[in-house]
Amino acid sequence: MKKRFLAAILVVAMTCGIFAGCGGSGDSGNAKDGGGNQADTGNEGTEGSEGGEDAPAAGGDVTLRFLDVSPSPERQAYFEGVFADFKNETGITVNYESVPWDDAADKITVLGSSNQLPDILTVHEFWLGQLTSAGWINPLDDYVAENLASVQTTATKILMENEKNLYGHIYRIPDGLMTKGVFYRKDWVEEINYEIPTGDDWTWDAYLDLIAALTDPEQNRYGNSFRGARGAFDPIQGMYLMGYTGGYTYDEEGNFLMDTEECAAALQKWCDVYLKGYAPKDSLNWGFAEMVDNFAGGLTGTLLNDSEVTATLMSKMDESQWGVLPVPISGVDKKQYNSTGASYAYSVASSSEHPEEATQLIDFLISAKNNIEYCKMGGLIPIRTDVGDDPTYGPSGPYAVFLEELSQDNLVFPTTYGAFDYTDLHQGMLHTELQKCLLGQITAQDVLTNIGAELTTRMKAYLEANEGATVAAPLSLQ
Repeated sequence: MKKRFLAAILVVAMTCGIFAGCGGSGDSGNAKDGGGNQADTGNEGTEGSEGGEDAPAAGGDVTLRFLDVSPSPERQAYFEGVFADFKNETGITVNYESVPWDDAADKITVLGSSNQLPDILTVHEFWLGQLTSAGWINPLDDYVAENLASVQTTATKILMENEKNLYGHIYRIPDGLMTKGVFYRKDWVEEINYEIPTGDDWTWDAYLDLIAALTDPEQNRYGNSFRGARGAFDPIQGMYLMGYTGGYTYDEEGNFLMDTEECAAALQKWCDVYLKGYAPKDSLNWGFAEMVDNFAGGLTGTLLNDSEVTATLMSKMDESQWGVLPVPISGVDKKQYNSTGASYAYSVASSSEHPEEATQLIDFLISAKNNIEYCKMGGLIPIRTDVGDDPTYGPSGPYAVFLEELSQDNLVFPTTYGAFDYTDLHQGMLHTELQKCLLGQITAQDVLTNIGAELTTRMKAYLEANEGATVAAPLSLQ
Protein backbone atom coordinates (compact mmCIF):
# COMPACT_ATOMS: atom_id res chain seq x y z
CA MET A 1 0.00 0.00 0.00
CA LYS A 2 1.26 3.45 -0.86
CA LYS A 3 1.86 5.54 2.24
CA ARG A 4 0.07 8.83 2.43
CA PHE A 5 1.79 11.50 4.48
CA LEU A 6 -1.04 13.74 5.63
CA ALA A 7 -0.41 14.81 9.20
CA ALA A 8 1.65 13.96 12.22
CA ILE A 9 1.97 14.66 15.95
CA LEU A 10 4.95 14.06 18.13
CA VAL A 11 4.22 12.23 21.24
CA VAL A 12 4.58 11.99 25.63
CA ALA A 13 2.69 12.46 26.46
CA MET A 14 3.71 12.31 23.43
CA THR A 15 6.44 12.42 24.48
CA CYS A 16 8.03 12.45 25.10
CA GLY A 17 7.98 13.47 24.97
CA ILE A 18 5.49 13.26 22.31
CA PHE A 19 8.09 15.59 21.25
CA ALA A 20 9.89 14.42 22.47
CA GLY A 21 11.07 15.91 24.37
CA CYS A 22 9.96 13.04 24.75
CA GLY A 23 10.50 11.34 28.04
CA GLY A 24 11.83 7.89 28.46
CA SER A 25 13.57 6.72 31.54
CA GLY A 26 17.27 6.14 31.63
CA ASP A 27 16.80 3.62 34.45
CA SER A 28 18.14 0.29 33.30
CA GLY A 29 15.67 -1.78 35.29
CA ASN A 30 16.36 -5.46 34.71
CA ALA A 31 17.68 -5.68 31.18
CA LYS A 32 17.96 -8.99 29.38
CA ASP A 33 20.11 -10.12 26.55
CA GLY A 34 19.07 -10.02 22.91
CA GLY A 35 17.64 -13.51 22.97
CA GLY A 36 15.36 -12.72 25.89
CA ASN A 37 17.52 -14.68 28.34
CA GLN A 38 17.66 -13.53 31.90
CA ALA A 39 20.55 -11.32 32.89
CA ASP A 40 21.96 -11.75 36.39
CA THR A 41 19.09 -9.86 38.01
CA GLY A 42 16.93 -12.55 39.54
CA ASN A 43 13.96 -11.36 37.51
CA GLU A 44 11.65 -14.17 36.48
CA GLY A 45 8.34 -14.05 34.69
CA THR A 46 5.57 -14.09 37.29
CA GLU A 47 3.27 -17.07 37.25
CA GLY A 48 -0.13 -17.32 38.89
CA SER A 49 -2.63 -20.14 39.07
CA GLU A 50 -3.92 -21.83 35.96
CA GLY A 51 -6.86 -20.28 34.17
CA GLY A 52 -10.42 -21.41 34.79
CA GLU A 53 -12.89 -23.01 32.43
CA ASP A 54 -13.14 -19.80 30.39
CA ALA A 55 -9.41 -19.79 29.57
CA PRO A 56 -8.50 -20.46 25.93
CA ALA A 57 -7.93 -24.13 25.21
CA ALA A 58 -4.29 -23.52 24.38
CA GLY A 59 -3.78 -20.96 27.15
CA GLY A 60 -1.82 -23.21 29.45
CA ASP A 61 0.61 -24.03 26.64
CA VAL A 62 1.27 -20.45 25.58
CA THR A 63 4.08 -18.28 26.91
CA LEU A 64 4.43 -14.69 25.68
CA ARG A 65 7.45 -12.40 25.91
CA PHE A 66 6.87 -8.73 26.76
CA LEU A 67 9.56 -6.08 26.25
CA ASP A 68 9.54 -2.87 28.32
CA VAL A 69 11.81 -0.14 26.89
CA SER A 70 11.48 2.29 29.79
CA PRO A 71 12.09 0.09 32.83
CA SER A 72 11.91 1.09 36.45
CA PRO A 73 11.22 -0.90 39.62
CA GLU A 74 7.69 0.53 39.71
CA ARG A 75 6.92 -0.42 36.12
CA GLN A 76 8.33 -3.91 36.52
CA ALA A 77 6.29 -4.51 39.66
CA TYR A 78 3.15 -3.27 37.94
CA PHE A 79 3.57 -5.37 34.82
CA GLU A 80 4.49 -8.54 36.69
CA GLY A 81 1.42 -8.13 38.89
CA VAL A 82 -0.87 -7.66 35.89
CA PHE A 83 0.72 -10.60 34.10
CA ALA A 84 -0.04 -12.78 37.12
CA ASP A 85 -3.69 -11.67 36.96
CA PHE A 86 -3.72 -12.35 33.23
CA LYS A 87 -2.48 -15.89 33.78
CA ASN A 88 -5.12 -16.44 36.45
CA GLU A 89 -7.81 -15.49 33.93
CA THR A 90 -6.43 -17.07 30.77
CA GLY A 91 -3.77 -19.61 31.64
CA ILE A 92 -1.30 -17.70 29.47
CA THR A 93 2.14 -17.00 30.93
CA VAL A 94 3.84 -13.67 30.18
CA ASN A 95 7.55 -13.18 30.80
CA TYR A 96 8.68 -9.62 31.49
CA GLU A 97 11.85 -8.42 29.74
CA SER A 98 13.39 -4.96 29.70
CA VAL A 99 16.08 -2.88 28.05
CA PRO A 100 17.24 0.61 29.09
CA TRP A 101 15.72 3.46 27.07
CA ASP A 102 19.09 4.66 25.75
CA ASP A 103 19.78 1.20 24.31
CA ALA A 104 16.24 0.34 23.24
CA ALA A 105 16.29 1.47 19.60
CA ASP A 106 19.53 -0.40 18.90
CA LYS A 107 18.35 -3.49 20.77
CA ILE A 108 15.05 -3.61 18.88
CA THR A 109 16.96 -3.31 15.60
CA VAL A 110 19.16 -6.27 16.54
CA LEU A 111 16.19 -8.37 17.67
CA GLY A 112 14.13 -7.45 14.62
CA SER A 113 16.93 -8.23 12.21
CA SER A 114 17.41 -11.65 13.78
CA ASN A 115 13.66 -12.38 13.95
CA GLN A 116 13.77 -12.54 17.75
CA LEU A 117 11.48 -9.70 18.81
CA PRO A 118 9.30 -10.46 21.84
CA ASP A 119 5.59 -11.04 21.15
CA ILE A 120 4.58 -7.64 22.59
CA LEU A 121 6.83 -4.64 22.82
CA THR A 122 6.43 -1.09 24.05
CA VAL A 123 7.12 1.16 21.07
CA HIS A 124 7.92 4.86 20.79
CA GLU A 125 6.54 6.87 17.87
CA PHE A 126 10.03 7.78 16.70
CA TRP A 127 10.70 4.14 15.77
CA LEU A 128 7.63 3.55 13.61
CA GLY A 129 9.30 4.42 10.31
CA GLN A 130 11.86 1.68 10.82
CA LEU A 131 9.52 -0.89 12.37
CA THR A 132 6.84 -0.55 9.71
CA SER A 133 9.15 -0.40 6.69
CA ALA A 134 10.96 -3.51 7.95
CA GLY A 135 7.64 -5.29 8.57
CA TRP A 136 8.53 -6.13 12.16
CA ILE A 137 5.15 -5.26 13.73
CA ASN A 138 1.58 -6.24 12.84
CA PRO A 139 -1.26 -3.88 11.82
CA LEU A 140 -3.94 -3.64 14.53
CA ASP A 141 -6.74 -1.99 12.50
CA ASP A 142 -9.23 -4.82 13.04
CA TYR A 143 -8.64 -4.86 16.79
CA VAL A 144 -9.14 -1.09 17.01
CA ALA A 145 -12.36 -1.21 14.97
CA GLU A 146 -13.86 -4.00 17.07
CA ASN A 147 -12.70 -3.17 20.61
CA LEU A 148 -11.94 0.49 21.24
CA ALA A 149 -15.30 2.22 21.49
CA SER A 150 -14.60 3.53 25.01
CA VAL A 151 -11.41 5.43 24.19
CA GLN A 152 -10.64 9.15 24.40
CA THR A 153 -11.11 11.15 21.19
CA THR A 154 -7.53 12.39 21.48
CA ALA A 155 -6.30 8.80 21.20
CA THR A 156 -8.50 7.84 18.26
CA LYS A 157 -8.87 11.05 16.25
CA ILE A 158 -5.35 12.36 16.72
CA LEU A 159 -2.97 9.50 17.51
CA MET A 160 -4.44 6.48 15.76
CA GLU A 161 -5.89 8.16 12.69
CA ASN A 162 -2.70 10.12 12.23
CA GLU A 163 -0.68 6.93 12.46
CA LYS A 164 -2.92 5.33 9.84
CA ASN A 165 -2.49 8.32 7.54
CA LEU A 166 1.27 8.17 7.93
CA TYR A 167 1.94 4.46 7.74
CA GLY A 168 -1.16 2.97 6.11
CA HIS A 169 -2.30 1.12 9.24
CA ILE A 170 -2.63 1.45 13.01
CA TYR A 171 0.29 -0.40 14.59
CA ARG A 172 0.20 0.71 18.23
CA ILE A 173 -2.30 0.88 21.08
CA PRO A 174 -1.45 3.79 23.42
CA ASP A 175 -0.70 2.97 27.05
CA GLY A 176 -2.06 6.34 28.20
CA LEU A 177 -2.07 9.98 27.13
CA MET A 178 0.47 12.69 27.81
CA THR A 179 1.03 16.31 27.06
CA LYS A 180 3.77 18.67 28.13
CA GLY A 181 3.92 21.38 30.76
CA VAL A 182 6.44 23.39 32.78
CA PHE A 183 7.04 22.06 36.28
CA TYR A 184 8.35 24.80 38.55
CA ARG A 185 9.53 25.32 42.11
CA LYS A 186 6.57 27.10 43.62
CA ASP A 187 8.43 27.69 46.87
CA TRP A 188 11.36 29.39 45.08
CA VAL A 189 8.98 31.69 43.23
CA GLU A 190 7.34 32.67 46.51
CA GLU A 191 10.71 33.30 48.14
CA ILE A 192 11.75 35.88 45.54
CA ASN A 193 8.21 37.26 45.27
CA TYR A 194 8.15 36.69 41.52
CA GLU A 195 4.92 37.17 39.61
CA ILE A 196 4.58 34.66 36.77
CA PRO A 197 2.68 36.04 33.76
CA THR A 198 -0.53 34.33 32.72
CA GLY A 199 -2.70 34.06 29.61
CA ASP A 200 -1.30 35.67 26.46
CA ASP A 201 1.59 37.10 28.50
CA TRP A 202 2.92 33.61 29.29
CA THR A 203 5.19 33.45 26.23
CA TRP A 204 8.52 31.74 25.63
CA ASP A 205 10.32 34.98 26.46
CA ALA A 206 8.42 35.08 29.76
CA TYR A 207 9.53 31.52 30.48
CA LEU A 208 13.15 32.42 29.77
CA ASP A 209 12.82 35.37 32.15
CA LEU A 210 11.52 33.03 34.87
CA ILE A 211 14.49 30.71 34.35
CA ALA A 212 16.91 33.59 34.79
CA ALA A 213 15.10 34.87 37.88
CA LEU A 214 15.24 31.49 39.63
CA THR A 215 18.98 31.09 39.08
CA ASP A 216 21.14 31.74 42.15
CA PRO A 217 24.50 29.93 41.94
CA GLU A 218 25.44 31.02 45.48
CA GLN A 219 22.56 28.91 46.76
CA ASN A 220 23.35 26.18 44.22
CA ARG A 221 20.11 26.90 42.40
CA TYR A 222 19.72 26.90 38.64
CA GLY A 223 16.66 27.99 36.73
CA ASN A 224 16.28 25.08 34.38
CA SER A 225 16.73 21.33 34.10
CA PHE A 226 18.40 21.59 30.72
CA ARG A 227 18.39 18.61 28.38
CA GLY A 228 21.64 18.46 26.44
CA ALA A 229 21.78 14.78 25.53
CA ARG A 230 19.54 12.54 23.44
CA GLY A 231 16.14 14.11 22.84
CA ALA A 232 17.47 17.66 23.39
CA PHE A 233 16.30 19.06 20.06
CA ASP A 234 12.79 17.57 20.02
CA PRO A 235 10.87 19.76 22.50
CA ILE A 236 12.46 22.99 21.31
CA GLN A 237 11.76 22.19 17.68
CA GLY A 238 8.29 20.84 18.41
CA MET A 239 7.01 23.62 20.67
CA TYR A 240 9.19 26.75 20.52
CA LEU A 241 10.39 26.91 16.91
CA MET A 242 7.04 25.70 15.57
CA GLY A 243 5.59 29.06 16.56
CA TYR A 244 7.57 30.59 13.70
CA THR A 245 6.26 28.14 11.08
CA GLY A 246 2.63 27.76 12.13
CA GLY A 247 3.24 24.16 13.14
CA TYR A 248 4.73 23.02 9.83
CA THR A 249 8.07 21.24 9.55
CA TYR A 250 8.32 21.41 5.74
CA ASP A 251 6.92 23.43 2.87
CA GLU A 252 4.91 21.72 0.10
CA GLU A 253 8.06 20.63 -1.70
CA GLY A 254 9.64 19.08 1.39
CA ASN A 255 12.02 21.88 2.34
CA PHE A 256 12.76 22.27 6.06
CA LEU A 257 11.14 25.50 7.27
CA MET A 258 13.14 26.30 10.40
CA ASP A 259 16.38 27.27 8.69
CA THR A 260 15.59 30.97 9.14
CA GLU A 261 17.05 33.93 11.01
CA GLU A 262 13.99 34.09 13.29
CA CYS A 263 14.26 30.44 14.28
CA ALA A 264 18.02 30.70 14.71
CA ALA A 265 17.56 33.68 17.05
CA ALA A 266 15.00 31.72 19.07
CA LEU A 267 17.25 28.65 19.25
CA GLN A 268 20.13 30.85 20.40
CA LYS A 269 17.96 32.17 23.25
CA TRP A 270 17.34 28.59 24.33
CA CYS A 271 21.02 27.67 24.09
CA ASP A 272 21.80 30.74 26.22
CA VAL A 273 19.98 29.05 29.11
CA TYR A 274 23.00 26.76 29.24
CA LEU A 275 25.65 29.18 27.98
CA LYS A 276 24.74 31.93 30.45
CA GLY A 277 24.83 29.60 33.44
CA TYR A 278 21.10 29.23 34.09
CA ALA A 279 21.60 25.45 33.99
CA PRO A 280 24.31 23.27 35.58
CA LYS A 281 27.40 22.67 33.45
CA ASP A 282 26.97 18.90 33.44
CA SER A 283 23.45 19.24 32.00
CA LEU A 284 25.18 19.13 28.61
CA ASN A 285 24.89 15.37 29.06
CA TRP A 286 21.54 15.20 30.83
CA GLY A 287 18.71 13.04 29.60
CA PHE A 288 15.25 12.47 31.04
CA ALA A 289 16.31 10.85 34.32
CA GLU A 290 18.90 13.51 35.20
CA MET A 291 16.47 16.34 34.44
CA VAL A 292 13.80 14.94 36.72
CA ASP A 293 16.15 13.85 39.49
CA ASN A 294 17.82 17.25 39.74
CA PHE A 295 14.51 19.10 39.76
CA ALA A 296 13.13 16.85 42.49
CA GLY A 297 16.44 17.06 44.34
CA GLY A 298 16.39 20.86 44.59
CA LEU A 299 19.09 21.81 42.07
CA THR A 300 16.87 23.25 39.32
CA GLY A 301 13.81 25.48 39.32
CA THR A 302 11.93 24.56 36.15
CA LEU A 303 11.51 21.42 34.09
CA LEU A 304 9.85 21.35 30.67
CA ASN A 305 8.60 17.81 30.25
CA ASP A 306 5.70 15.41 29.92
CA SER A 307 2.85 14.92 32.36
CA GLU A 308 4.32 11.53 33.29
CA VAL A 309 6.77 13.38 35.57
CA THR A 310 3.85 14.22 37.86
CA ALA A 311 3.81 10.79 39.49
CA THR A 312 7.51 11.02 40.34
CA LEU A 313 7.20 14.48 41.86
CA MET A 314 4.16 13.44 43.90
CA SER A 315 6.24 10.68 45.46
CA LYS A 316 9.45 12.69 46.01
CA MET A 317 8.36 16.24 46.83
CA ASP A 318 5.92 18.02 49.09
CA GLU A 319 2.98 19.54 47.22
CA SER A 320 3.92 22.99 48.55
CA GLN A 321 7.24 22.83 46.70
CA TRP A 322 6.13 22.46 43.10
CA GLY A 323 3.44 23.32 40.61
CA VAL A 324 2.69 23.09 36.90
CA LEU A 325 2.50 25.87 34.32
CA PRO A 326 1.17 25.42 30.78
CA VAL A 327 3.56 25.28 27.85
CA PRO A 328 4.32 28.89 26.84
CA ILE A 329 2.40 30.30 23.90
CA SER A 330 4.01 31.58 20.74
CA GLY A 331 4.83 35.27 20.73
CA VAL A 332 4.16 35.21 16.99
CA ASP A 333 0.56 33.97 16.74
CA LYS A 334 -0.53 33.48 20.42
CA LYS A 335 -1.05 29.75 19.89
CA GLN A 336 0.26 26.98 22.09
CA TYR A 337 2.25 24.37 20.18
CA ASN A 338 2.18 21.23 22.24
CA SER A 339 2.05 17.50 21.80
CA THR A 340 -0.31 14.80 22.81
CA GLY A 341 0.45 11.18 22.63
CA ALA A 342 1.38 8.12 24.56
CA SER A 343 4.59 7.73 26.50
CA TYR A 344 4.76 4.42 24.72
CA ALA A 345 2.29 2.12 23.03
CA TYR A 346 1.84 -1.61 22.66
CA SER A 347 2.68 -3.38 19.40
CA VAL A 348 2.60 -7.03 18.35
CA ALA A 349 5.68 -8.42 16.61
CA SER A 350 5.02 -9.92 13.20
CA SER A 351 7.34 -12.77 14.17
CA SER A 352 5.11 -13.74 17.12
CA GLU A 353 3.81 -17.31 17.02
CA HIS A 354 0.86 -16.24 19.17
CA PRO A 355 -0.52 -12.97 17.73
CA GLU A 356 -4.07 -13.57 18.96
CA GLU A 357 -2.92 -14.14 22.53
CA ALA A 358 -0.62 -11.11 22.28
CA THR A 359 -3.56 -8.93 21.25
CA GLN A 360 -5.57 -10.46 24.08
CA LEU A 361 -2.88 -9.30 26.51
CA ILE A 362 -2.98 -5.76 25.10
CA ASP A 363 -6.75 -5.72 25.59
CA PHE A 364 -6.22 -6.79 29.21
CA LEU A 365 -3.59 -4.09 29.78
CA ILE A 366 -5.88 -1.28 28.61
CA SER A 367 -9.03 -2.51 30.35
CA ALA A 368 -10.58 0.23 32.50
CA LYS A 369 -9.30 -1.17 35.80
CA ASN A 370 -5.76 -1.78 34.64
CA ASN A 371 -5.50 1.39 32.55
CA ILE A 372 -6.27 3.78 35.40
CA GLU A 373 -3.95 1.88 37.76
CA TYR A 374 -1.16 2.02 35.19
CA CYS A 375 -1.73 5.71 34.45
CA LYS A 376 -1.58 6.65 38.12
CA MET A 377 1.67 4.71 38.44
CA GLY A 378 3.21 6.24 35.33
CA GLY A 379 1.88 9.79 35.47
CA LEU A 380 -0.39 9.45 32.45
CA ILE A 381 -3.95 10.38 31.55
CA PRO A 382 -6.13 7.30 30.93
CA ILE A 383 -7.05 6.55 27.33
CA ARG A 384 -10.36 5.12 28.50
CA THR A 385 -13.58 7.07 28.93
CA ASP A 386 -15.02 4.43 31.29
CA VAL A 387 -12.51 4.72 34.15
CA GLY A 388 -14.93 6.43 36.51
CA ASP A 389 -14.79 9.74 38.37
CA ASP A 390 -11.33 9.68 39.89
CA PRO A 391 -10.19 12.84 41.75
CA THR A 392 -6.66 12.39 40.42
CA TYR A 393 -7.94 13.64 37.08
CA GLY A 394 -10.41 16.21 38.42
CA PRO A 395 -10.27 20.04 38.21
CA SER A 396 -8.31 20.27 41.46
CA GLY A 397 -6.11 17.27 40.82
CA PRO A 398 -2.41 17.21 39.92
CA TYR A 399 -3.18 16.81 36.20
CA ALA A 400 -5.56 19.78 35.96
CA VAL A 401 -3.19 21.98 33.93
CA PHE A 402 -2.52 19.20 31.43
CA LEU A 403 -6.22 18.44 30.97
CA GLU A 404 -6.93 22.14 30.52
CA GLU A 405 -4.21 22.37 27.87
CA LEU A 406 -5.82 19.58 25.86
CA SER A 407 -9.11 21.50 25.70
CA GLN A 408 -7.78 24.93 24.69
CA ASP A 409 -9.01 26.61 21.53
CA ASN A 410 -5.51 27.88 20.72
CA LEU A 411 -3.85 24.44 21.01
CA VAL A 412 -2.03 23.20 17.90
CA PHE A 413 -0.47 19.79 17.41
CA PRO A 414 2.55 20.38 15.13
CA THR A 415 3.96 17.98 12.58
CA THR A 416 6.82 15.54 13.09
CA TYR A 417 10.05 15.02 11.20
CA GLY A 418 8.29 12.67 8.78
CA ALA A 419 6.99 9.15 8.13
CA PHE A 420 10.42 8.00 6.95
CA ASP A 421 12.92 6.28 9.22
CA TYR A 422 14.89 8.84 11.25
CA THR A 423 15.94 6.59 14.12
CA ASP A 424 19.61 7.23 13.36
CA LEU A 425 19.08 11.00 13.46
CA HIS A 426 17.26 10.81 16.76
CA GLN A 427 20.03 8.69 18.24
CA GLY A 428 22.72 11.04 16.91
CA MET A 429 22.60 14.18 14.81
CA LEU A 430 19.59 15.89 16.37
CA HIS A 431 21.31 16.29 19.71
CA THR A 432 24.98 16.19 18.71
CA GLU A 433 24.53 19.27 16.51
CA LEU A 434 22.90 21.09 19.41
CA GLN A 435 25.74 20.02 21.70
CA LYS A 436 28.26 21.53 19.27
CA CYS A 437 26.49 24.85 19.64
CA LEU A 438 26.51 24.56 23.43
CA LEU A 439 30.26 23.93 23.26
CA GLY A 440 30.81 26.99 21.07
CA GLN A 441 31.87 24.98 18.02
CA ILE A 442 29.05 26.09 15.70
CA THR A 443 26.27 28.70 15.74
CA ALA A 444 22.54 28.18 16.28
CA GLN A 445 22.08 28.96 12.59
CA ASP A 446 24.55 26.18 11.74
CA VAL A 447 22.52 23.75 13.86
CA LEU A 448 19.34 24.44 11.91
CA THR A 449 21.14 24.52 8.56
CA ASN A 450 22.85 21.18 9.13
CA ILE A 451 19.80 19.41 10.54
CA GLY A 452 17.55 21.02 7.95
CA ALA A 453 19.71 19.86 5.05
CA GLU A 454 19.52 16.24 6.16
CA LEU A 455 15.79 16.32 6.89
CA THR A 456 15.07 18.04 3.58
CA THR A 457 17.00 15.36 1.71
CA ARG A 458 15.07 12.59 3.41
CA MET A 459 11.67 14.24 3.04
CA LYS A 460 12.18 14.89 -0.66
CA ALA A 461 13.28 11.29 -1.16
CA TYR A 462 10.18 10.11 0.71
CA LEU A 463 7.85 12.25 -1.40
CA GLU A 464 9.47 11.03 -4.60
CA ALA A 465 9.28 7.37 -3.56
CA ASN A 466 5.64 7.52 -2.43
CA GLU A 467 3.24 8.52 -5.18
CA GLY A 468 0.50 10.84 -3.92
CA ALA A 469 2.30 11.64 -0.68
CA THR A 470 1.97 15.21 0.58
CA VAL A 471 3.53 17.25 3.35
CA ALA A 472 1.96 17.03 6.78
CA ALA A 473 -0.29 19.73 8.23
CA PRO A 474 -0.69 20.57 11.92
CA LEU A 475 -3.85 19.37 13.64
CA SER A 476 -6.20 20.36 16.42
CA LEU A 477 -9.29 18.91 18.09
CA GLN A 478 -11.42 21.88 17.05
